[in-house]
Amino acid sequence: MDHLITDLLNNPKVLETREHMHHSIPKYDHLRRSVKYSARIARMLHADERVCVRAALIHDIDSRAGTLTTHGKIAADWAAAQGECAQVCLAIVSHMFPFGPKPTTREAWVLVLADKAASLGDMKQFVGGLLDGTSMTLRRQLLESDPYYRVKTRRAHKQRLNPKA
Repeated sequence: MDHLITDLLNNPKVLETREHMHHSIPKYDHLRRSVKYSARIARMLHADERVCVRAALIHDIDSRAGTLTTHGKIAADWAAAQGECAQVCLAIVSHMFPFGPKPTTREAWVLVLADKAASLGDMKQFVGGLLDGTSMTLRRQLLESDPYYRVKTRRAHKQRLNPKA
């Protein structure tokens, strides 16, 4: 299935997700897990596998620029700006159902299911890492590498050191 997303795997915006935290793991891990489930579910539901895996890999790009209900639109707009087809963008918009718009295509339903399954896998990855100590180390690394959290963490640290400032 990677042959369907090779160009996206090399996109700088996708590559930077290795440094972003999502469910206390690298966002890239969540996106790749979503791709894996999308491919499987697409075959079961006779959906367009290419559309499904492309949508899965980029469905959370720039997710923190929005909210739980709006980040799908933000990612879909980014995808459209990259030249993705309308079907990919349509699937991305509704991936947060039932918190966002209802999916209107088979491919959109595939992404909804794959994203939820991937989130369960994310929890399994994190909890498993708690047992061997890797999760908290990785989480600390992500807090430092992720620009979104790095700013928040430094601000909070400064406030702890100087609460009256």
